[in-house]
Amino acid sequence: MSIKVGLILYSVRDEMAKDPLQTVETVGKLGYRYLEACNHNAIKDSGIGFGVDAEDVKAKLDQYGSRVISSHIFPFEMADLAKVIAYQKVLGNENIVIPMGRFTTYDEMMRLTEDFNRWGKACRAEGKTLLYHNHEQEYRNFKGKNILDYIVENTDPDNLSLELDTFWTMRAGCDPVEKLRHFGHRVKLIHQKDFAWDAMVPINLVGLTDDDREMKPGDEYGIDGKSFYAQNPDQRPAATRIRDAEMKNTAFTEIGTGIMPIQAIIDAANSYTAAEYIILEQDYTHMNSQIESIEKSMSAFKKYTGISWM
Repeated sequence: MSIKVGLILYSVRDEMAKDPLQTVETVGKLGYRYLEACNHNAIKDSGIGFGVDAEDVKAKLDQYGSRVISSHIFPFEMADLAKVIAYQKVLGNENIVIPMGRFTTYDEMMRLTEDFNRWGKACRAEGKTLLYHNHEQEYRNFKGKNILDYIVENTDPDNLSLELDTFWTMRAGCDPVEKLRHFGHRVKLIHQKDFAWDAMVPINLVGLTDDDREMKPGDEYGIDGKSFYAQNPDQRPAATRIRDAEMKNTAFTEIGTGIMPIQAIIDAANSYTAAEYIILEQDYTHMNSQIESIEKSMSAFKKYTGISWM
């Protein structure tokens, strides 16, 4: 069994902001056939986030033999789900992803799982699969159990699957291989980044002990549609070479050039999960352009076995 390699267009978001159709063409010419769209402007845009018609995107994809296999929609709770689904139907995409959530209290988290079930049932009725994508905060605890386990245990497997991000899993102090085994067939997609060997920040952002991980009164992690990020999509800083976040950004390197156990992750994905795609994601790059970055990642990633590019 081989897992197919994809790319999330978040990796080239500055280029997408300039010319989304040209960027889709460039990525397709490089040989990325399986693309994940990333819409962080879903309050105003029910598509892929850059004001382009689904028919135009589909025509460009078809021209280079690429296709959208998944789409992130944020803020999900403020999107028009019917319009989102209609757009994805034109693209021929079956997977719709909630890319992040906001967690404050146990009760609020449990209400959120009810929303996940409801949204997932609506997606399933239209032939779509709803997935939840983790960051490190989903490995924080309520009452000694991590949030991601609560999400899985309190949602119907038919209504919600996981897109497991192995980088953020590792940065939560967890073993991504063990988590792939733990969540098994609930994992339908995988996000793969890489952690730089010379990073100027710690790997573990959450802590080692149960007390470190436990959510305290007043704690708040993650973001939703009320955040500045969601409400002001045009006022975010450029993704490449952000000077005031230089130390944070040293955590990221081109995929296949860092220290993550990527071959073991691929092997675990093929052995334990239902994931058809491992999707490369570059949050930040110190190269001259995001296009150069994804070219380097493609070249570096080709050394692994158990993967397919076609």
